Amino acid sequence: MSAAVSNVPAPQAGALARRELDRTDFEVAESVLARDMIYACQGIDSNYLRFDVVSKNNLGGFKVDSQAGISAVERQVLLVLSEIGWLFKHLQAHASSCSESGVAGGTIRQSFCSGLQAELSEFYHLMAVLQEQSLREIPKPDNLSSGQTGAGHLTLRRLVVWLAEPKIRMRGLAGIADAVAHLEGGTLINAVDALAQHGDSLVQQFTSRTLQQMCQPLFQMAREWVFDGRLNNAGTEFFVGSTGLSDDLWRNGYRLNEDMRPRFISKQIAGTILRAGKSINFLRQCSSEGEWINGKERSAMLAAACTSSSYRQIGQWERAISDAAAAIDKHLLNAMFTKYSLVKHCNALKRYLLLGQGDFIQTLMDLLGPDLGNKAGEMSEYQLNGSLDAAIRASNAQFDDADILDRLRVKLAKPTSMETGWDVFILWYDVKEPLASVITGQAMSGYLRLFRLLWTLKRVEHTLNRVWQVMSSIQRQLATIQGLTNQYGLPCPGVESVWLELRHCHCLRNEMAHFCTDLQTYIMFEVLETAWDIFMAQLQAATDLDTVIAAHNQYLETLLKKALLDDNVADRPGATAQNGLQGHLHVILCHMLNLMGPVARLNEAVTAAAAELRGRVDLIKHRQSLSHWGTTEQDKELVGVPADTLNELHNLLQDSNKQFRHQQQDFVHLLATQAHVDLRYLIFRLDISDAI
Repeated sequence: MSAAVSNVPAPQAGALARRELDRTDFEVAESVLARDMIYACQGIDSNYLRFDVVSKNNLGGFKVDSQAGISAVERQVLLVLSEIGWLFKHLQAHASSCSESGVAGGTIRQSFCSGLQAELSEFYHLMAVLQEQSLREIPKPDNLSSGQTGAGHLTLRRLVVWLAEPKIRMRGLAGIADAVAHLEGGTLINAVDALAQHGDSLVQQFTSRTLQQMCQPLFQMAREWVFDGRLNNAGTEFFVGSTGLSDDLWRNGYRLNEDMRPRFISKQIAGTILRAGKSINFLRQCSSEGEWINGKERSAMLAAACTSSSYRQIGQWERAISDAAAAIDKHLLNAMFTKYSLVKHCNALKRYLLLGQGDFIQTLMDLLGPDLGNKAGEMSEYQLNGSLDAAIRASNAQFDDADILDRLRVKLAKPTSMETGWDVFILWYDVKEPLASVITGQAMSGYLRLFRLLWTLKRVEHTLNRVWQVMSSIQRQLATIQGLTNQYGLPCPGVESVWLELRHCHCLRNEMAHFCTDLQTYIMFEVLETAWDIFMAQLQAATDLDTVIAAHNQYLETLLKKALLDDNVADRPGATAQNGLQGHLHVILCHMLNLMGPVARLNEAVTAAAAELRGRVDLIKHRQSLSHWGTTEQDKELVGVPADTLNELHNLLQDSNKQFRHQQQDFVHLLATQAHVDLRYLIFRLDISDAI
């Protein structure tokens, strides 16, 4: 533009010269007005142009000296051009606001002000060129005839041409500065980015230059966070921030501030950036690891991120950040799987809390069985932990890793007055950081719900085995009674009825055992093992810790859902039964546990009858040894098994059988209403006809 305006043709220069000669003595020369206009464009008062702070509705503006000899046309041109001076002062105030004392501003705000200052510096350069031209005098007509062209001198008309583009640029910059005056950080970048979406290429150019300047601190914050895990944004300008919470660093330590996220950075890459720095701090807190990768590879990744740190190369920058985040995730997963043995501890939870270690669980139940029948308030954790150690030494659990065995211990829930040791017993597994970020306290609550269900099923199985042992004892005693009765001709009342009741007990016990065994088989194999295989496959395919946490949560959720524990129903045997699946299951298991009562009473009655019969046989043998009659008319008839006792036990067994069948049928019908397809297998297995 400089060459085009300076090389003015001779005819035009002659016209300018003649116009200057036509001016009267009191009129101000155009060259003087041009120089004053240059001063005004830089916000400086001159002889004929002065800034008035109260003009234009108190917005301020330059005013032309009303007493000066300036034509109306020139006054209008000066007023139009003086807008640039007002814009200059306005932009200068914005640019200097970050450096004024007492004014807070973040690095992105300072970069915005620096961008404004750079645009003003470019304007200063133009003003210097125009200032040099304004010092050249307009040639006289006589000089033009001698060959002078008048090139390089400055007029108001030429100023209009020179300042047309800067005026548009400064208007745009002033509009941007006013629009973002109260914004900081990512919101400031988003506002400028939105204003950069303009149809005018000139506006796009200077807005993009300013935006590029503003993005440099943002990219620097991202690099420091991704590569070093540091947050140096005192003004909370970065879209990643610390919550100040220390209870769970991975979940609660840091957050993503969507308001501060520039819209040209996708949510996915923002999440990747958050996870990268979080992983570094997580490793430092848990293991004091300072470096997450070797120096050469880190330097190469950092150099790539620095090279691509450009608003115009956002795709390349995202790839560099993603590569660095992938390396950090790989290092973190390697630490979790090797150094902290995540899979080994998950397997330990499966084998101990989910009763997968069969020999250990059976030994533990045999040792604890007598003690757990006592009232809950009389239980001692110290004594139970001693039984736990004995069960470990007596089973294959003794060959397990020492770290796993040290985490196992017995805990007792807070008891109520009616609960026994069975109701409050908990097998606990101590999970520490960093494993606690995957196996959280909430996850442990889920494991404990599963443990209580499986432990109750084991208790039922243990009780039904004892019922079978008692019934076998009754059967042996009945055979003895029958043999003595046939040998000595001593009738024992109620024996035939006991045989009938014993048969009913066997049938009921077999139905209960069938239900309990099939339910355990379903949970242990169809649910637990299937979910475990899927969980292991997901862990092998995991790319970051969030994926591992999601896989574990899904694994536990699947276990709870398929084990009928996904509703809000009480899961302790002493809790109130509900009308749902878990409530019916609770009632069914209680019926199974209560079977021992009638069978034990029947055993007591048969034992008393057998003792009575043996006493009478011993008396007969003693009389015969004295050569007397073995029986006499004075001998009382044997009591045997009292009829009222048999009637009471018969009613108890019939009522238990009726309620058990009713609850079982309702349970199966409720299963049919469930949406999960795997429950069809359980419905088939629990078909009552299979147990008869």
